[in-house]
Amino acid sequence: MGLARRGDRWRYAVNVVCVPRQSGKTRFDFLLCVDRCLRQPGAQVWYTAQSRTDAALRFRELVRLLRASPLVENKQRGVLACGDFRIRSGMGDEEIEFRNGSQLRIFAPAEDSLHGSVTDLVVLDEARFFDAYRGEGLMAAALPTQATRDGQVWITSTAGDAASTFLARQLETARTSSTETGHVGLCEWGIGADTPAGDLLATVWNCHPAAGQTGGPRLEALTVAAEQMPAAQFAHEYGNLWRTAGDVRVLPAPDWAKVQHERPLNDGRPVFAADVPLDRGESPIVACVDRVVELVDMVPAVSVAGRLLELCEKWDAPAVVVDAAGPAGTVAEQLRPVTDRLLVSTTRDLQAACASFYDAVMVGTVGVRPSLVLAQSASDARKRTVGQSWVWSRVDGGAPLVAMSLALWGWDRVAVAAASQANWVAF
Repeated sequence: MGLARRGDRWRYAVNVVCVPRQSGKTRFDFLLCVDRCLRQPGAQVWYTAQSRTDAALRFRELVRLLRASPLVENKQRGVLACGDFRIRSGMGDEEIEFRNGSQLRIFAPAEDSLHGSVTDLVVLDEARFFDAYRGEGLMAAALPTQATRDGQVWITSTAGDAASTFLARQLETARTSSTETGHVGLCEWGIGADTPAGDLLATVWNCHPAAGQTGGPRLEALTVAAEQMPAAQFAHEYGNLWRTAGDVRVLPAPDWAKVQHERPLNDGRPVFAADVPLDRGESPIVACVDRVVELVDMVPAVSVAGRLLELCEKWDAPAVVVDAAGPAGTVAEQLRPVTDRLLVSTTRDLQAACASFYDAVMVGTVGVRPSLVLAQSASDARKRTVGQSWVWSRVDGGAPLVAMSLALWGWDRVAVAAASQANWVAF
């Protein structure tokens, strides 16, 4: 399909390949890139994945395969006069150069990465990780590099979820364009959304393009996966079925419903926490008493510090918690000179707070007063990797979730300190 010709040019300038996991997609990408380099002298081939780090890992895998192939590697400097290919593997300079002048490189998935280049083939792997803005920026970067060439862009991926807006749009375009006169080709394998749960294994086995093939999934392995994985996840991973918003919730709806606390907060001195969204708009202030959290107010970012001071004085709060390393850093700076109850979280503290709140929801050791704002934030929750851990992403309304996590973390810190002081007095 994607390799067919129309006159003296490729039939499809853009090709979309959407297949299940373990279908040989990455190996196909490798074969496509190397074949283009070998068949077309002087070809300029570029590859990327969801991040440059992932692209570099794929590059190293390709290098291992090339070195195990019948092709001969030239390890000498200077002109590539003998051998079939030569490898440069320095960080940021990864490249495979072929004897016929073709070059295969990797690039970061950024809009400006290909500026000033000409390309004959661009492969965008794992496109499900690109939202519409990022993906369209990559297409805007790639297509102009082929304006004077007979080039192609290949978009390869497994099915995505509600956030995979770039891949969804490309598939929609390809489904209507992969005709005799269209310019976008399509190769799509997967099961239907109406597949009964009891028929998932048999349907996946019949629909998976590599099932039963050499190097493909074995029936025994799929059987184990079907028994151990939730039905929605099995259908997504092996059936290439798109995930719904409910399927990908970090905080599952049933677990969130179980921690809803209808009764008012207990009497006591609440710990307050606040966070500021990336757009510095309406910012949540959350209270916590006896491990029950409640949304107290939503105020503009510029009013958060003043509102926290009011609440702190009114309720004699033992602590006010703010993530000084995030957008609420300005709030912390305003509060430092005027209160001794400010509890500033470090990045490590925030990581612990987010993980602790997640665990508390999953095991039911926290209460959440009903709130549409908090419920929406929990529904849209996404994790952002920081080092070897993670925090709640503030994108798409994550600030209330950050505030809840900090409030619970602050309450636990105050409770531990109070218990220690009581034990010391008793001693």
